[in-house]
Amino acid sequence: MKTPAEYYAIARTLFLSAHPDFRQALGKLTAEDAAQMGMSLEQLQEVQADRIYAAFLREKKQDAMLFSIQLAEPDKAVAAQAIENYLKEHAAALGMTWEEFCRKNQL
Repeated sequence: MKTPAEYYAIARTLFLSAHPDFRQALGKLTAEDAAQMGMSLEQLQEVQADRIYAAFLREKKQDAMLFSIQLAEPDKAVAAQAIENYLKEHAAALGMTWEEFCRKNQL
C-alpha cells in the first residue's frame, strides 16, 4: 500500500494528464519565472501543479487525500484499506478513538 503522499502525487499526475490545458500552462513557465521566485524551473512547475490540483479539490469541496486515494488506487479493496488507515491517522491526530471518530462522522 502506498503512503498518502504517494497517492496524492499519483492522483495529481492523473488529474493533470486529463487536463492538457493545465499541463500546457505549466509548460509555458520559464527559467526566468523560476529565478524570480528563487527556484529551479522544475520546482516552480511542481509548486504550480500542486496549486492547480489543490484549487480543483477546493472548488469541488473534496478531501484531498480521500479523493486522491480513490483516483489513484485501482484496487477497490486496497483503496478502502488505505482510506481507513488515513482516517484512523486523522482520528489519532485529533486525539479521538476510532470509535469516537466514526460516531462523530457517522461512519
